This record gives sequence, C-alpha cells and structure tokens, in this order.
Amino acid sequence: MRKKIIGANWKMNLSLQEARTLFQGITTLKELDSTIDLVVFPPQVFTGLLQPTPTVKLGAQNAFGPELYGAFTGETSLKQLQDLNVTSVIVGHSERRMLFDEHDRFLCDKALTALSMGFQVFFCCGESDEVRIKGKAISYVREQLAPLLSVLNEEACASLVIAYEPIWAIGTGKIPTLSEIEEIHASIRELLKEYMDEDHANSIRIVYGGSCNATNAKSIFQLPNVDGGLVGGASLQLDSVKEIIASL
Repeated sequence: MRKKIIGANWKMNLSLQEARTLFQGITTLKELDSTIDLVVFPPQVFTGLLQPTPTVKLGAQNAFGPELYGAFTGETSLKQLQDLNVTSVIVGHSERRMLFDEHDRFLCDKALTALSMGFQVFFCCGESDEVRIKGKAISYVREQLAPLLSVLNEEACASLVIAYEPIWAIGTGKIPTLSEIEEIHASIRELLKEYMDEDHANSIRIVYGGSCNATNAKSIFQLPNVDGGLVGGASLQLDSVKEIIASL
C-alpha cells in the first residue's frame, strides 16, 4: 500500500507573517498522522524561516542543478537547501517549463542530482488544452517522463513522486473528469513498468494537481492510481488544507 502524500505549493504568495501563521496552523492539525506525508513548499525567500516538524516536511519550489555552486545569479543550490532542513523539491512544474524555458534534459539532470543527494522529488508533467484536444495527452506526458525514467536507478524510486498537473487546469478551476484523471495516472503507472520491475513501479507515488481543492479532493483521491495531490491555491487557507487532508 502506497502512503498518501500532499504537497502544498504556495507559489509566490503570502507575506512572511501570513506564511508563519499558516505553517504553524498546519503543524497543529489533528488530521495529520504517520499514515500521511505532508510537504509544504513556501515561497523560496521564506524557506529558512520555517521549521519542519515530524508530520510536516519542508520543500523548495525550485532549485538549480546539477551544479551545486557557481556563477548562477538568482539561483538556489540544492546544497544550500539542505542547510535549511529542506527535504523535498519540485522539478518540472509547468510554470517553470513555460515561463522560464526549463527543458526536459535540464529538468532530468536537476531531478537526478536532487535524488542522488537524498531529496524527495515531485516531478511534474502535464499537457496543454491544445495537446488534449488533439488526443495526444498520454503520449505528451510519456515524452516528458521518459528522459528521467530511462536513467532512474531503483534506489531512487522511493524518493520520486510524479505529479500529473494538466496545464489547462492549473489555477483555472477547471479539472479533467475522474475517468480522464485515472486514465492518465494509469498510463503513467504502465509507463513505469516499462522502465523497471513491477514492485518498484508500484512503489512510486503519482499525485494529481490542477485545481485540486476541498470540494473535489475526496473523489479524486479515491481513484485507484491517485496517491494524493500537489495543491496550489487551495493550500493557502488552513480550513481548506484540513479538509483536503481529511479526504485522503
């Protein structure tokens, strides 16, 4: 049985005081226990000002790789993140791919470096509305994942979380149907089995993102191949986080 997991991606939101208050509130939720993993990804500038707990881990929305130090103005080293008690990092989010032109090879190198250093990696994939309309959603997602899976070693499987986030659903309030979500998640599971044995393929968690919220979380999380969520806007309110956790 795969352990359920929630990633709370706050993106570039909240003041420092708001972030501290929300983080403190999340750490005291009674709904949290050892059967659930919860990772909070605060704005990068606040990362070192929040302290993880046994039930709430700290993640980074971005990191540079594979180089750990150097002349990369404005970037954050994975080594530096380790000093801040960060244990997870998001790689390949559509906003990084589209707004900052991060390509598959670069993202693969970044993910491999993070995994080799012991980080948990939320590796994102997902198609645009145009791709889905053309009926190419599954092949598009496979192409995004293949560069990483083709070189992934079995030891890293336990630290990899694949986040399916259809671009057209992120922050729009629109979501695929339950059958469409399960179709993509099931196809990702089958893709994993093409690159590794069944036990390792079944151990990797696949989570859903893209307008996942307190209202729809329960039905989405009940799908066979959905192991939790990477939640954006809905993770900015304590009551919403509480309800989403309770939906697992």
